[in-house]
This record gives sequence, structure tokens and C-alpha cells, in this order.
Amino acid sequence: MSFELLVPLGLLGLIGIAVLIIIYLIRPNYQTKAVTSTYIWKLSLNYKRRRPPVNRIRNIILFICQLLILTAMALIMAWPSLVDRNVTDDTDVIYILDASASMHAETEGVTRFDRALEQVRGRADSVLTEDGRVTVIVANGEPYFLARRVDSSRRMKLLSDLDTLASGGASYAVADVDSSLALAKQVLLENPSAQLVFFTDTQYGHLPDRVNVELIRDDTEWNAAILNAQASLEDGYYTLTVQVASYGISQELNVSVYVDGANAIPASANPGETISFDEPVDCNADAVKTVIFRVGGGQDGDDLHFYDMLDTEKFFSYESIRIGIEADDSYAVDNVFYLYGGIKQRIKVEYFSGGAQGPNPFIQTALAQAGNALAARNNFELDITEIKWHADPILEGFDLYIFEHEMPAHLPTDGAILLLDPDPTYDKGSGAVAAEAGFTVSQVNTLNESVSLAEGEDFEGHPVMRYIMADNIEITSYDSIVEYDSAYDVLLSYDSHPMLMVRNDGANKIGVMSFSIHNSTLAKLPENFLLMYSLIEYFFPTVLSGSSFEVGEEFTLNAWGESITLTQPEQTFSAEELPATLSLDIPGSYRFTQTTYYSDEVIATDIFIRPPAAESNILKTEDSLADPYEGTEPETFYRDLLIILASVLVGLLFVEWFLHARENR
Repeated sequence: MSFELLVPLGLLGLIGIAVLIIIYLIRPNYQTKAVTSTYIWKLSLNYKRRRPPVNRIRNIILFICQLLILTAMALIMAWPSLVDRNVTDDTDVIYILDASASMHAETEGVTRFDRALEQVRGRADSVLTEDGRVTVIVANGEPYFLARRVDSSRRMKLLSDLDTLASGGASYAVADVDSSLALAKQVLLENPSAQLVFFTDTQYGHLPDRVNVELIRDDTEWNAAILNAQASLEDGYYTLTVQVASYGISQELNVSVYVDGANAIPASANPGETISFDEPVDCNADAVKTVIFRVGGGQDGDDLHFYDMLDTEKFFSYESIRIGIEADDSYAVDNVFYLYGGIKQRIKVEYFSGGAQGPNPFIQTALAQAGNALAARNNFELDITEIKWHADPILEGFDLYIFEHEMPAHLPTDGAILLLDPDPTYDKGSGAVAAEAGFTVSQVNTLNESVSLAEGEDFEGHPVMRYIMADNIEITSYDSIVEYDSAYDVLLSYDSHPMLMVRNDGANKIGVMSFSIHNSTLAKLPENFLLMYSLIEYFFPTVLSGSSFEVGEEFTLNAWGESITLTQPEQTFSAEELPATLSLDIPGSYRFTQTTYYSDEVIATDIFIRPPAAESNILKTEDSLADPYEGTEPETFYRDLLIILASVLVGLLFVEWFLHARENR
């Protein structure tokens, strides 16, 4: 608690003291008066001679009283108060520990994180030994309190937690510094006088006044990095685009490429081969260079380097590609990069169209276009088998069965099924198959004119309907479905009759379109291809939304069967949990395995988790650091002294009046 003047300008009232002193200096000591009698004068003179000490003391007291009155009035104008700022006198220190990926950089086998942790441990131990308080914040992708304002009673627990943190090492994410400072601010709101020390390998151009940064890096450290890589098909063969950099020094980097399963042909006896090649690349310090491995090469530039692939090095498919840099650098995490997805997942499709018309060219076109889109977007390949109109359909061995007009004798049990125009007028068991599929067809209804379809009760938000405008499709006849299983989602309808319905409950993957494409406008609409694409994607969802992700980046996971398993660390996701959103925190290759509802064959899908490219620059510099002390001023309590001073002033005024009264008697 301290004494403060809230209006210091009020002290200008003290000028009155100087005025009072001047008045006393220029005032005469006595006055000459005419009296009527010498006798009275003599009596007065005798009276003064007897009482001079009392008069002199009274005058001094009166002067002092007037000084105090002026002082009290000036203090009242200055508004004095006793102020309590609620600040503790204890030593309170906040340590923020950078646990980002770049803290894995090593010097003589010791990482930056270990060096920083050792300093934090020593300083925290010293503060707690002296009965202070310590806060430790770990700044990774999701910052957290390792300790919050612990005192000496929890010293051993904190030291043990720091040892545990050391065994785990730094994360592989980008440190969320802003969130770390926000956590520190929570402590500063409790004690604004706390010290803050940030142990990091990032240099800042501007620092807040009260923030101390301990820079944890060595001038001898440097890093060679593969920042990103991708493979793309050009003229039937793959082109590799690789971004590399050398941070800290200019260096020639040898970029090596190993292709496993090169030129493998799915569903054949050809497992492919292993192809390898490498290329030295000159990298300027702290500059990114793009290296392109391409058949035919290209023109080099300042930040661009081409490699002309030989005939023996080109490939049109691959199982995996390993891209590496051999370098004795300080940060080895980003020296390798894997690419997957060079062999597309095959979906075996059987298309059977009954009746005299044979295979429908509109269905053939829709399948071809959907196949191209699935290959580009979903990394699927449609392997289509067409059954001639005079032959019987094959009822096993395919992933997707499409039956148009004429239905088979019974439904296949090992794949998804599309029933297009299940016409009850054909002899081959459409009624029995419909019942087996969970619906009943009564008759074919012919309309007098074209009518537009309407949205079914399950249209809104359904994945099959993402690109479909219901009223764009017109029909002139339809198969009347009078009953259907409640497991079906009705997507398109006319006059309360389902025109398109689907079910996807476990192994029951069935789509039913109850009109012929010949008797509709669907063939000339984009919806023809879009509907086929969406139906296939609905029954065979993309397992992973990519093949390469950054540490901490979220991706979508799905399955074709009851579950899918991440092999290491082992984690299984059931169908009820899918699609799921997942992120992985450690760089490297990961494999997901699954089986479908119809086969025990294990389907494996690989992905690569890459370290953040921003962390490869282990000598990075940022402009500034946010000020966590801003807005953390301590809570202040005021005790007003005006009443006390006013009481003193009244008392002094009474004393002055009394002294004047005595003087005039």
C-alpha cells in the first residue's frame, strides 16, 4: 500500500504559503496610536512588559496554524489516497519452452530442445529453492501448462515432469507462440510483476520491454531440406517435382530417387521393377530450388533445375517413391520424402443390359466419364466388363454389378448393385429380384407427356445428390414401385413413387432407378455422368483424402467394409465412426488396412506425414513478438483521505479563530 496524489496539480495551492510568508515579512510589528491619557499608556506598557513571552508564542502558533491550513487545503485539492495495487513481493517467473520441430536440430548430438530444457530446469530449481514461484509453458502445436505458479512444496514434482518431458523430446509441429503468450497472460493477470523468459530458436527483430528471449541455436548449425514433392502424369509418364533448400550455407545437394513397383500392371503377373537415379543440385543459402525430373527435361533457371529422365528411368505407375538427400546437417527429419498412390485401386464392374437393344451407349458413356473422374479425383480405376444382351450375367467376382431392364435370376452377394429400370414385363425374375432387394414393382406406367422429377424425402444433403438438379430430369414412363424397405433413402420421386432410391447398410449396397434412360432426358444432361459418379463414390468412398499430409494436418478417413485399421500405432475405426477426421503428429510413413464386406483380401493404403516446411528453416527470424504484459495492470484499490484532511482543516480553522480571539481580548 502506498500514498499517492490523484490530482497532483492541486499542490499548486502551496503557493499560498509563500504569500503568507511575504505578508508576515512586510507587516509592521506595531502601530502608532493617539491616546487620551498618559496613564492609560503607562498601564498598557506595563501590561506588555509582563506578558511578552505569551504573545510571542501565540504568534508563532498562529503562523504555524495558518501554514497547516494552507497545506491541508492544497492536499485536499490534490486528492490524496492510499493505493493498494495488489502486487506480491514474491519472485514469480514464467518460462515458455519452444517445443517446435526445429528444436530437434542438433549440435554435437545434443538437440536444441535438450539444451533449452536443461536451462529451464536449472533456473526453475534456483527460483523454487529461494521460495519463489515457477510457471512452465510448453509451446508446441497446442501449448499447455506443464506447471502453473508452483511453489517450493512442488519442486520435486516439477523437476520430475521436466525429466519426463526431456524423454519425450520436442514435438514435430509448428509452435503456436500466440497461444503460448496467451497462457502466460493468464498468469500475468494474477501477478503482473512476474518475469517472463522465452527459450526459442527463433530470432525476433522487436521484443516487448519486459519479455526476455533466450536464443537457443548455434552459428555452426545448418539444414538441407526436402520441403515438398509430388508426382503427376504427363504424356503417359510420371514427372516428379521436388522442392529443396539449404538453410544457413550454400551447398550442393545430391537428390536421389528410388521408385519401387515402377511400371507395375495391376491384376497381372508384372509386379514392376525398382528404378533409381540422382542429380546434384546447387542451392544458394536460404533459397528454395525446385527440381523437376521429367522425360525431356527443360530449361534451368535461377530457382529451377531440370533432370532429363532416360528411357530406362521413366515409369507410368509406381508403388512408392523415396526421395532423399544425403547431408551431414543439423536437422535430419526433412531429409527424406515418400510418395504413394501410383497404382490405382481397381473397382471391377459388370454391366448387363437385357432386352433386344443390348448395352446402352448412354450408360457406357456415363461409366467412361465417371471412370476418368474417379481416376483423377479418387485414385480409382474402373475395370468394366460388358455382358452381351444375349448372354447371361455373371453373378460373382465383381465389386459393382449394373443390371439394366432385365434382372438376373438372383442378386449377387459379393458386391454393390445398381438396378436400372427393373422392368417387370421381362421374364427373368425381376419380381423375385426386386423382392430380394427389398421392394415391389407392380407395372410400367406410360405418361401422356414429359414430366419433371421432384426431390425425394431424403434428397436434401444426401451425398449422391450433391450435383443433381431434380427438376432437370424429365421422364415419359416409369416402373411403379409400390413398396420398399425402410432402409432405402428416396432421392428422386414422381407422384409419390420413388424414381431413385439407395440403401447402404453394411453389405447391402443397392441403388434402384425406376425409369429407363431411353424414356427420359437424362441421357443429354450432365446429371447422367454426375449421377453415375456419385453412386459409385457413395458405395466405394475415397479411403483417404490424399497421400501426403503435414504434421497435425487433418485428413478424412473412410472404409469399404466394417472397419479400417492404422497399423502403427495400431488403431481401428469401425463403420459407425466413419467417415472420421484424423491427424498424425510424427513424420513418417503410415499404412491403413481393411477388408471389404465381400472379401477377405486385405487392401492396404499408405500415406506420408511430412514435417512442416516452415520448420526446415532452423535459422528463421520473425519481425516481432506480441506483448503479453499489455492489459495486465494490477487491480488497484483506493482509500480516500479527503474526509480525514477535511476534519483536520476544520480543527485548524477553529484553533486559528481561538488564537485570534485571545489576541483581541
